[in-house]
Amino acid sequence: MIQVDNLSKSFAGGQFAVNALNLDIKKGEIFALLGPNGAGKTTTIRVLTTLAGFDSGHVVIAGHNVDTHPELVRASIGLVAQQTGVDFLLTGRENLTLQGHLYHLPKVDIKARINELASYFELNDALDKQVMTYSGGMRRKLDIATALIHKPQVLFLDEPTLGLDIKSRKSLWHYVEKLNKELDLTILLTTHYLEEADILSDRVGIINNGKICVIDTAENLKSGISGDAITLSFESKDAQTESFAETLTKDGIAKHIQWRGNNLHIYVEHGASAVPKVVSMASEAGLTISELSLAHPTLDDVFLRYTGNTLTDSGEEEAGEEWWHQWAGKGGGSWGNKWKDDDSADEASTSTEDATTSESNQDEPWRAEQEKWAKLGKSTDDWQKWQNQDTSPDKDTTNADAQTTASEETKQDEPAWKAPQEKWGQQGESDDWKKWQKDSDK
Repeated sequence: MIQVDNLSKSFAGGQFAVNALNLDIKKGEIFALLGPNGAGKTTTIRVLTTLAGFDSGHVVIAGHNVDTHPELVRASIGLVAQQTGVDFLLTGRENLTLQGHLYHLPKVDIKARINELASYFELNDALDKQVMTYSGGMRRKLDIATALIHKPQVLFLDEPTLGLDIKSRKSLWHYVEKLNKELDLTILLTTHYLEEADILSDRVGIINNGKICVIDTAENLKSGISGDAITLSFESKDAQTESFAETLTKDGIAKHIQWRGNNLHIYVEHGASAVPKVVSMASEAGLTISELSLAHPTLDDVFLRYTGNTLTDSGEEEAGEEWWHQWAGKGGGSWGNKWKDDDSADEASTSTEDATTSESNQDEPWRAEQEKWAKLGKSTDDWQKWQNQDTSPDKDTTNADAQTTASEETKQDEPAWKAPQEKWGQQGESDDWKKWQKDSDK
C-alpha cells in the first residue's frame, strides 16, 4: 500500500532531511515510525502526502505515483497533522461539510457521511457546537473524522495524541485500532509515546538522521536485546566511570553498554545474578551509585541502542494552545456568527453608520455606543454619570443636564448602555469594555 524506494530530500546547504529511505507497508497494517526530533519523520510524511517535493527516489501510495499523479494520491489518503486542521469558529458539522465539499462529494453523500462519522466517533451531541468548546480529545476525533470523510485507503497520523491527557490518549487508541480492524485501513503513525507504538503497531521502524535504522515488530525488537537491562546513575560521567563501564564488557558481564548522560545502561543475560557483581565491582572501583534499576528491555532501550538517545528524552514539546483557541472568546466571540448562515453574514457586513441608526443597535457591541458618545463630545465622567442616572427628583442639576442632553441628541436611536455592556460581558470581553473607558479619557 505504501512503497518508498531510496527516497532522499535535502534542504539548503546540502543537509539531508531524508536520506535513501526505504519503506514497504502492506495493506491493512499499522506502521509506527519512531525517531528523535529532526530525524525526518514529519518530512517523510509530507513527501508521502504530496505536501513536499523530494530530490530522488520512488514513492507509490495506494498504487499511485506521488511524483506523476499527486491528485490521485490525495484522493486515496487522509492526513491528521500534528496541529489540528479544524476551524475553531465553525461547528463540527460545518467542518465536516467543508471537508466534504473540498473533495467534491455530492451533498447527499456528505450528509450521510457526517452522520456516520459522528456516530462512529461519538460526536453526535457536540456536532452542532463550535469547535472552540470541544475538549482536546474531541477535537482530535473530529480531526480524524474530517480526514476520513472521503473514505481513504491510507491514513497518516503525525503525532495524533500529542498534548492529550492519558485518558484521551487511550480513548483515541481505541478508535485507531477500530478503524484498522473494521475498515482494513492502512495507517502510518508517528509518535513519541512508547506505549502507543507498542500497543497499536504491527511493525515499528526507527529513523535517525533521515535513515531507517531497523524495522521489525515491537516484540522482536525488544527480544533482540535479550536478557535484562540494568541502569546505573552516577553523579557524573568521567574517566573513572567510563573505565568501569569498559571493564564490564571486557569481563563478559555486560553484552553491551550505552551511556545516556550520567546514566549507564548495561544489558546482561540474567539481571538477578549480574546486579550483585556490578555493585561489587563499582564499590571496588570507588564509585558511588546514585540509583540502580533492573527491568526487561523496552522500546526505549531499543531506541537508545540505535539512536544513542531515549525516546522519552527526545519527545516533542507538549502542544500549546493553537492560535484559533487563544483568540476565540477573547474579542472575537461575535465573529463566529458570520459562519452561521447567509443572513447572519449579510447582517455582519452592514456598515457601522447604518447599524447605529437601526433598531438592531441594542444587539451591537460597545463600539457603536463608543462612537456615538464621542460625537456628543462627552468625557468618561459624563459616560459614568449617564450609566448611574436615575429618575429621582433628588438627582443633582449637572447629572440631570447630562441626562437631558443625551436623551435629546440621541432620541429614538439611542439604546440603553446595559444591553451592549451585558452582551460584551457574556462574550468574555469585560476587560476590553473597561479598557475602552480608560482609553477614551486620553
